[in-house]
Amino acid sequence: MHKEETESRIVDILQQGRRFLMTTHIDPDADGIGSMLGLGSSLRRAGKDVIMVTQEPLEAPLRLLPEADQIVQAFPADSQFDALFVLDCGELQRMGSLRSLADRQETLVCIDHHKTNDFFADINLVDPKSSSTGELVYQIIKRTGLPLEGVTANNLFAAIQTDTGSFRYQNTSARALRIAAELVDWGASPWEISRIVLEGYSVARLRLLQAALGTLEFHQDGKIGLMTITSRMFQETGARRIDSERFVDYPRFVSGVEISVLIREVEKKGFKFSLRSNNHVDVADLAAHFGGGGHARAAGFERNGPIDVVKREFLKEAVRYLNGTSS
Repeated sequence: MHKEETESRIVDILQQGRRFLMTTHIDPDADGIGSMLGLGSSLRRAGKDVIMVTQEPLEAPLRLLPEADQIVQAFPADSQFDALFVLDCGELQRMGSLRSLADRQETLVCIDHHKTNDFFADINLVDPKSSSTGELVYQIIKRTGLPLEGVTANNLFAAIQTDTGSFRYQNTSARALRIAAELVDWGASPWEISRIVLEGYSVARLRLLQAALGTLEFHQDGKIGLMTITSRMFQETGARRIDSERFVDYPRFVSGVEISVLIREVEKKGFKFSLRSNNHVDVADLAAHFGGGGHARAAGFERNGPIDVVKREFLKEAVRYLNGTSS
């Protein structure tokens, strides 16, 4: 289905419907939460009923976003909705325990910008050329004629700002910049949003970063930079999982690094790989080799096994991508 036709169908659903359920992927980021809060607050201001749900309660900084306290983890099982909107999520399994919601709703809508999206919904607005899901939600809100003031503008700005790396990444298009400027016109405060999502670090986060930097290693003549965070590091520093957000950028800052990797232990012999690239390697394809996905310059996957084994397997494939010999 053409993007224009898909947008029109979503606009019709939002205009004609009265009750909506919204969610995003597990371990949510500011794009998923900001997009959900932006669309949810806009619909509420238009007189619609909206329930926004996540698998787990939000932690700072995401819980500090405007109206984030209205996101719940449970609601009456007999609730009826005109549609379920899944935002910034590329596949059903990324919904975690909320996946069952998709089976209970007659109309499932996905709005996403991941290259590896598998089009799991009834209606899929998927545009990998968009900087963020927040950018797509902004366009839908404008086409639907919904309110954009205040809370909506701030949350959508947060979504776009974070997924573009504060407008530094290669996905920072002219359209993304224009939309960000329009959101400021609608009342978004770049300073306030930056203070919420990009600053206000805890001492525990800095101690975790110190420990992580101590594991920094380089491979392939400095073209691969890799850091590892173990469960013990979280325990010893008192840091939370979300405190490691954006740590993957640190190896990427080093001159000559093409692939930046953060390996984070998430359970006993379970590891989450976060990948970034600077120029030519498509890390979404690299992650897909291990059952993950994402964007060309930002992706990830999870792997079980001894750390030495999973690291060796990954590096072997990463070298193939660096050399252009991947299958």
